[in-house]
Amino acid sequence: MIQARLRSAPTLQSVSLALLAEALAVVAVLSALVTYVAPTLDLPLLEKHAFRQTQTAYTARVFHEDGIDLLHPKLPVFGEPFEAPFEFPLFQALASVPMDLGVEEDTALRATSLACFLLTALLLYGLVRYVAGPASGIAALAAFTLTPLAVVWSRTSMIEYLATAGAVGFAWALVLWRERRRPAFLVLALAAGLVGMLVKPPTAVFWIIPALAFRTPTTPERSRRPRLDPWTAAVVLVPLAAGALWTRHADAIKAASPVTDWLTSWELRRWNLGWVRQRLDPDVWQLLVERAGLTMVGLFAILLLPAILAAARSRQWPFWVGIACAGLLPPLVFLNLYVTHDYYLVGVSPAFAALIGLGAGWIWTKLRNQRFAVVALPLMGLMLAWGSLELGRGYWLRIHGGYEDPVVLPLAREVQRHTGPDDLVAVVGLDWSPAVLYYARRRGHMVMEHIADASYDRIARGDYRTLLLPDAAHDDLDFLARWRWVGALSPHLYAIGERPAELSGARFLATDEGAEFSVRQRVGRPVQAGGRTISCDRPVRLRSGTRGTWIRLVESDPNARVFVSGKLVPLPARRILFVSAELAHRGVLTLTCTGTAALSVAAVVNAPGPDA
Repeated sequence: MIQARLRSAPTLQSVSLALLAEALAVVAVLSALVTYVAPTLDLPLLEKHAFRQTQTAYTARVFHEDGIDLLHPKLPVFGEPFEAPFEFPLFQALASVPMDLGVEEDTALRATSLACFLLTALLLYGLVRYVAGPASGIAALAAFTLTPLAVVWSRTSMIEYLATAGAVGFAWALVLWRERRRPAFLVLALAAGLVGMLVKPPTAVFWIIPALAFRTPTTPERSRRPRLDPWTAAVVLVPLAAGALWTRHADAIKAASPVTDWLTSWELRRWNLGWVRQRLDPDVWQLLVERAGLTMVGLFAILLLPAILAAARSRQWPFWVGIACAGLLPPLVFLNLYVTHDYYLVGVSPAFAALIGLGAGWIWTKLRNQRFAVVALPLMGLMLAWGSLELGRGYWLRIHGGYEDPVVLPLAREVQRHTGPDDLVAVVGLDWSPAVLYYARRRGHMVMEHIADASYDRIARGDYRTLLLPDAAHDDLDFLARWRWVGALSPHLYAIGERPAELSGARFLATDEGAEFSVRQRVGRPVQAGGRTISCDRPVRLRSGTRGTWIRLVESDPNARVFVSGKLVPLPARRILFVSAELAHRGVLTLTCTGTAALSVAAVVNAPGPDA
């Protein structure tokens, strides 16, 4: 008995050492990524796809400030009621928790994403280890973690890695349930499936395939059970039903508004799936392959060939075929999404990493008895990881602050300077990105070209007194005709309203309301006689009033714009213009115009502004 124990002691010791080495490898891989990206967690959410990052961030901020409302998440982009739901806002709710604890908003969002990434990595390691062994598990972990894709997107304000955690966790828990029949695994599978399907169905739905394809041990008891028992069917169907119900609920909210009805899943079906001509274009597929090779698999791609050999020889080959489906089917089905958004590769990255892990594990089993294998194979893995990161260096290097945003933050500061916290801001020319509004901490309405009329109607009927036009050289100012009074607040901001009192803070005003000029003409005095022409081929100087300068043009010109200062947006050439005295220099105003040959001045009057 004592001799037997002595003989077994080295075995137990070797097992313990192997487990310790495995744990150290897992910690080392994950620590390497965390160490590198940790200094970037406080950067603005602008380095890539700022529209998507701040879309997620703004909802999380609202949850932090106003409380969590999962059924009616706010996104202040398309005006009241400030709702345009897409995914179930679980990530946003999670990110609001560290905000409540005092963590800065951007840092809380990035840290939540990083936590979801680490959870996905550990779940993937566990699943692959369970099916193919420790070597495959560690290799899959490394292939998932040490890539340009992971370096960039693991620490962004995105829902992607919460969806992958749910999808991979669902697959592993369902495999464990089908094999061991413990209720705890059934509950875990249901919870993870709900997370994956609610947060991002196009990612999670394909992981049902490997979960059901896994081969359970054959026993007489199992042979009498139906292939798909009711409990397994329920744990698959309930998340699918929950995802469908959420999509229907979100679509109903978006369909209720003429400025968001184009965002329903039915209206976006062609955008999501792509077009036939797109599928027949070899350049499209070349783009996807090159992007995946550069950012997602890198030099690890050489391990996909042994993965095919290993899968063909494995008893679990249906499972590995299912994993391949989880990696290949999403871009085949949702082609345009993968072509348009590089971050969509996050959804298939766990599947490719699992296959790479299988290939690496197969090589390990073939060579592990060789003396050089213990050192050479891990070293080769490190070389593949380093080479993959170097291959995509241009993709991930900018995350350490090398990218300086030239638009969003300056515009956000401009909006903050000229508006109050409760002011609503209309925005023209930024598509529907919330980035400027998010960093300005303002709510608003983004005008998109294909729904511009409906947007302007809602803005004109609402309490909007400020309009942001990021492109100062914007040629078409026809939309400003919807307001009787318009004013210039700053290089990119207009004041808009039906009465001059609504244009508080504007120093340069335009209107066609002649009554106001008549009042000022009676109380003021002429600065100079009429009959002056403002030629649009050169600047023209006019004497300014000491209290302000009122200018009446002979007629308005809808095609012309008038500039009074390079620090203010131009105004449409309406019949009445007012220029604040502070815009004059030594009693002289300098005016320029575009869009016409010349403008004729009928009168210039020295009088205070309309709000005086």
